[in-house]
Amino acid sequence: MVILFGLPFLFTGCVKKEITRIADWQTHFTDIHFADAKHGWIVGHHGWILHTADGGVNWEKQTVNTNEDFKAVYFTNLRNGWAVGDKGLIATTDDGGRHWTLQKNQVPTLFMDVFFLNSKTGWIAGQDGLLYTKNGGKTWQHQEASAFGLGGIHFVDKQRGWIVGDYDRILVTSDDNQTWRRQNELVRMEHDTSEVCNLHTVFFATPYEGWSGGTDGTIFHTTNGGAEWQTQYSRLPMIYGHIRPTVYDFDFINDDYGVAVAQGGFIIRTEDGGANWKLTENQTKNDLMGVHFATPKEAWAVGWNGTLLHSTDGGVTWNKRSGTTADDLQSVAFADADRAVAVGEKGTITTSDDSGKTWTNIEMDTWHRIRNLSFVTDKEGWAVGDGGLILHTTDAGQTWEQQTSGWWYTLNALHFINPKKGWIVGDLGTVLHTTDGGKTWVQQAPRYFHEMIKGIFFLNETEGWVVGWPGIVFHTKDGGLTWKRQNSNSYNELYAAYFIDRHIGWVVGQFGEILHTLDGGKTWKFQRSETQANLNKVYFADANHGLIVGDEGVILTTINGGVTWELQKSGTSNDLYSFSLSPDGILVVGEGGIAMRYSVDTEQFIVELPPPAQEMETDEKPIEAIEYHWEIVRQGSWQTEFTDTYFSSTQAGWTVGDGGTILHTTNGGTTWQLQQSGVPEELQRVVFIDENYGWITGQGVLLRTENGGETWEVIRDGLKNLRNIRAIHFITRKEGWLGVDRGQILRTSDGGKTWTLQQTGTTQQPITHLHFINSKEGWAVAPQRRSGGFILHTIDGGDYWEIQATTHQRCSGVHFLNATSGWVIMENGTSLLTTDGGKNWKRDLETERDIKGTNFDIQLQTVKFRNHTEAWAIDSGHTILTTQNQGKRWEAMDFLLDAGVTDDEAKSWTERMVEERPFGFSMRITNAHLLGDGHCWVVSGEQIHDRELSRADIGGSNESVASTGQIYATTDGGKTWQHQLGEQLDNFRDVLFLDEQNGWIAGDNGVLLSTEDSGKNWKRLESGTTDRIVDVHFISLNPKWGWAMEKEGTLLYTTDGEDWSADENQELPEREPPALSINEVAFGNFSEGWAVGENGEIIHNLDGGPTWTLQRTSTGKTLTGIDMKFAPLGWAVGTNGVIQRTVNGGEYWKFHETHAGYDLYGVSFITKRKGWAVGRAGIILSTSDGGFTWESKLSGMSETLYDILALSEQEIYAVGAAGTIIHSTDGGETWKQEHTGVNNDLYTITRVKDGETLWVVGQGGVVLRRPKH
Repeated sequence: MVILFGLPFLFTGCVKKEITRIADWQTHFTDIHFADAKHGWIVGHHGWILHTADGGVNWEKQTVNTNEDFKAVYFTNLRNGWAVGDKGLIATTDDGGRHWTLQKNQVPTLFMDVFFLNSKTGWIAGQDGLLYTKNGGKTWQHQEASAFGLGGIHFVDKQRGWIVGDYDRILVTSDDNQTWRRQNELVRMEHDTSEVCNLHTVFFATPYEGWSGGTDGTIFHTTNGGAEWQTQYSRLPMIYGHIRPTVYDFDFINDDYGVAVAQGGFIIRTEDGGANWKLTENQTKNDLMGVHFATPKEAWAVGWNGTLLHSTDGGVTWNKRSGTTADDLQSVAFADADRAVAVGEKGTITTSDDSGKTWTNIEMDTWHRIRNLSFVTDKEGWAVGDGGLILHTTDAGQTWEQQTSGWWYTLNALHFINPKKGWIVGDLGTVLHTTDGGKTWVQQAPRYFHEMIKGIFFLNETEGWVVGWPGIVFHTKDGGLTWKRQNSNSYNELYAAYFIDRHIGWVVGQFGEILHTLDGGKTWKFQRSETQANLNKVYFADANHGLIVGDEGVILTTINGGVTWELQKSGTSNDLYSFSLSPDGILVVGEGGIAMRYSVDTEQFIVELPPPAQEMETDEKPIEAIEYHWEIVRQGSWQTEFTDTYFSSTQAGWTVGDGGTILHTTNGGTTWQLQQSGVPEELQRVVFIDENYGWITGQGVLLRTENGGETWEVIRDGLKNLRNIRAIHFITRKEGWLGVDRGQILRTSDGGKTWTLQQTGTTQQPITHLHFINSKEGWAVAPQRRSGGFILHTIDGGDYWEIQATTHQRCSGVHFLNATSGWVIMENGTSLLTTDGGKNWKRDLETERDIKGTNFDIQLQTVKFRNHTEAWAIDSGHTILTTQNQGKRWEAMDFLLDAGVTDDEAKSWTERMVEERPFGFSMRITNAHLLGDGHCWVVSGEQIHDRELSRADIGGSNESVASTGQIYATTDGGKTWQHQLGEQLDNFRDVLFLDEQNGWIAGDNGVLLSTEDSGKNWKRLESGTTDRIVDVHFISLNPKWGWAMEKEGTLLYTTDGEDWSADENQELPEREPPALSINEVAFGNFSEGWAVGENGEIIHNLDGGPTWTLQRTSTGKTLTGIDMKFAPLGWAVGTNGVIQRTVNGGEYWKFHETHAGYDLYGVSFITKRKGWAVGRAGIILSTSDGGFTWESKLSGMSETLYDILALSEQEIYAVGAAGTIIHSTDGGETWKQEHTGVNNDLYTITRVKDGETLWVVGQGGVVLRRPKH
């Protein structure tokens, strides 16, 4: 029992109510204006006007008779001022704001800006045009200046002024406001700005020089009064995906020095008229709406949530005067009796170590709203939010690591029942599930879920509910494998649920809705809340005592199970979103960052807090690992995709790859030894500054060694949320830089132990390449947003990066010999050169692109420099290019494995690749390292899957991707090559054994293998195809009549088991494109066959002859598996939980409901009534009525299962991803995992015909064998 009679007691008269966290000003500030150094005014929402008469030391609220939102304020002197806003709001004062008078106008529209030349002449810009007055606002004249909304206005004199607005509108008048004409000569940076933007502000320092700003970080600049406007780079980082923050306001003290404020709390300043904008250090994440210089040194900025910033050095640095705690808090949870964590808007995470009395913000590198939070132990918890955000903490919220689900929809709520197993729900029917603590997530909801899911509650690992809009309640009894909709009789948004057992529960939602059930949700009844406020969270201590919080400060309690609810005095009118319980009482959070404690000094309450981490026990039953039974018949030796290689000499080298792989050689690669990295992540780059000091970068991790790689130190601090560390450059053992995500650069001065983040504000993509000539001066290259690139330059170690040049092609690498001579290599192989430190870059127009042995356009993926004239590059992953003259000529290094081939017989690497590997081959050169004496090492990688991984487009975020890597070396500049490490592997799709000795395997790239000695030796057969072969079938061994079907439906035929050819007389059904795409074939009696594929298609052959006909199904989903052993009875399964059943050999196939949204891949029946199906995320379905109804079974696995084989009504095997084989001896009620010793995905399992041995084949050519006895 958590809290019994304490809940209502907490809201009686003796309760202690404390607001422990609240915004300084309960409003949004929208504009600021100073009449002189001392006197200033701020306006905001709900009719707020603040005034200072002492230079901002004190601010007092002035009274105005309105509750509408103000948007702008302007004073011409200490007495005369105007403020404008919503619904045609105009307020004026002639005594400095002691009295404000509302002025009437005939245009009740939204006014965005106001500007006065003097106390009589002024303008107001708004959504419905322009207002003009000549008499201080006594009367206003409406002008139709634009059909689109107007946002900003500025005049330099009575004759000349500008207004800006939506859709690139810049309008100018030069005749005392008589006419307005559009200025549309807007010159954009070709590759890095939006095609159209909404402009919010305009400012002119002189009659000729001005700036306008708006959405997507847009800043336009003119030096000729607007005849032409040029884009300036605002350098605002792309925090919201691929869009920069909106620029809301400017202020300049002259035509050089100015400041701009923007969405997300960003402030930029310029000292050269905007040629270079510099980002200042962030003091807030609240949107900044207005900025004003009171003096050339003293500046003020205001923004949302009552934010007020002050600068005394001209905007270089800023101090926060208010707005610290203003972001809405969406959720709160206690980790232990004292430690509370709350999350909210713009990535806000704040913590308390005294039960919510005081709070400390945690710095987070995310701008998404965090919507929900939960702790499963006193240390470990998760938080979720917008943009698919999932955060994980193991230290009670002090630090957070981002987890990846592959989902980008808004995530609204989560529930964990132990540190391994949890669920997350979100928009568009999102239900994500993990069984490994968030390392992998799978989508559980059926694909027909389209609703917005807002809340979730699980009683245990099997039974739970999700709620959302419109009025949805779904229930699961199998941990989310299947979901059934319950009738709530509501169409409102439902936000939260709570159950005290499997029968009794409550749901709360929009407009004060409370639903109650006594039968697990089969029926729901409304309870009266006596409020129309949205109710956001519900909790019950037992069947009687409950608590609800909601909007408008609503707190409801009940002592009779909700028969009656009592509205409590919360002490606030702010919306309340969440609460959490501790021995000291209740902590509530909500709108405006408010946090409130309700406690009784003399009472301690009994609460159930998250258990200590070391005491947490899971309630799931682990799969029992049994004795090793499977023999690995065939497996690749190096299943690693190599990503980079580095040699410090002809003998010493390192190669890195996925899975944390580090290989080291001391004999030039003749032999390679595995070194321990201590990390599982993919390693991406390796570099050594000498024979001892080296670094390896990976996904969110850096490894460093000081002893030549004997040991590697793992560094994650400051890096763990960076998924792509693209560039690395060290100039000494201590000092270096990394190029990472979102155009950011990290700098270290202690060899990589700690890092300082540098913002370039140029791109959302990673920095491509870096080069420093000393600790101060360096260059970097990065891609622009869509195409083209940046060349960046710093003279202060990276604290500020100047954009030296923009390029039409993306840049692949940069190198400088000294402070003047530089070389940039472009993506297309051309070079840019400079002799003045990058002030001017020139392209050699006579540059040759003579690539020996190739006839395709260059697209460089990796560039490495040997010195200032020599470099090498990887082109499109297939060719090594070298230059010895700064790119004036590139030579293609032929990649030949056969020594002694003459030049006439020589073939390029590309030609050999095309000839030797058919369509679908994904192997590529990933990197290389060249020494100046002809030594070169090449590493390659192949992810062993293509567009269709197995029987269909299977897998997902938890898909196991096998890899194979190769290492090649040359000592003579590429004339001859030696294969040092690795092998080529293919996926195997089907396996058949007619007896214990004779078997066949079919797979990708036309693979057909046969064995006559139980798999000891395999012979590759000439299939005559390079297509995937999805199935192989033999009738007998004597004669060896056999069939094999290709992916597109072509049938291969043999009469001796050796020679195969396509059946020239085969007739496939006439059909509209796309072509057939077959996933599996099943044969019934003798040679009658069925094949299933995409678009719900099933084709049928009656007698082994050439004619195949299309059968009628009741689905358009992809079909992936079929079982016809009891033909004419048959079953087919497919994506989205589809099951098709036939009783007449397929003349008609009928749909049967599974209530599962998971893709199904395998089906097996042992009798005409009893069968099983398996699929994504470990789902197992069983039927005992021939497939009319299906029931889910818990496999205990999260890995996808690809095939199932029923040996009897009791004994079943299933195989799947990551080497999974599970075994049941009780008809699928319980399962045990069997050790396989492999991590490859396993696609097919079969038993020897008339025998006992089991065979399994799968990804990367793996073959497993299990003698039954």
